[in-house]
Amino acid sequence: MGKQKERMKNKLGIAITTIFLLMEIIIYLAFMYLDSSENSSYIISNNLKFIGIILCFLFSVILHSKDMDQTDMYILRGALLFTLISDLFILILDHYTLGTLTFCIVQLLYLIRIYRFRKQMDNNSSILKYLIRNVLITLGVLCILMSIRIEFDWLVIISVLYFVSIVLNVRDAVWVAYKTKSLKTIIFAIGMVLFLLCDINVLLFNISDFVAIDSALFSNVYAFAAIAMWMFYLPAQVGIAISGASFIFLKRGKYKGKS
Repeated sequence: MGKQKERMKNKLGIAITTIFLLMEIIIYLAFMYLDSSENSSYIISNNLKFIGIILCFLFSVILHSKDMDQTDMYILRGALLFTLISDLFILILDHYTLGTLTFCIVQLLYLIRIYRFRKQMDNNSSILKYLIRNVLITLGVLCILMSIRIEFDWLVIISVLYFVSIVLNVRDAVWVAYKTKSLKTIIFAIGMVLFLLCDINVLLFNISDFVAIDSALFSNVYAFAAIAMWMFYLPAQVGIAISGASFIFLKRGKYKGKS
């Protein structure tokens, strides 16, 4: 009876995951079509994007199993919740400072998640040294920007902290995935790489606000970046959300590594 009940739960998990992925694919194709069209609806596109992010959070909340690392899932749900809040501020309310600040919280939670992955390999690992590293590198970048006379405001300072955090998180996530070769860390690392690619395009899209650039090449880069931000961003969030459900694929025998 116990095994049959567990099989039913696993089938339900697979069904939920399949529906989630299909819905995200439909949303993704719809807003990519709208963003690529000349006379598209900006409001409809943004609403579709926001719905896609809501689904990522709901997926992480709905999916339950005794095979899950419960602490890891709470961290992941917290990060996806703050991602949702960040996109509410930036995408819907146009409040970029608060949105970037809450994205810093997202990266802090992912730092904690990566730290927990690393601690399984190295008991001497300390999260404090990673936090100090991030702060010191952020201060170094800010000093460089000051030397080239970039105008400062709270958005610039928070953005630098955020960008330093995500770059280091991506590096550490890829390293952990390489070392552990587990499905969870591999999917998470892929999601984080896509997340960074999105943010690189956000930087390209907004760089003209701080540096005077006037060229046909940059106009093409700007036009591509406007579309590429969400081309990478939603797949990143879907991948990160799916990383918490890696046990489903393990149970189906599709992967022989550790969960």
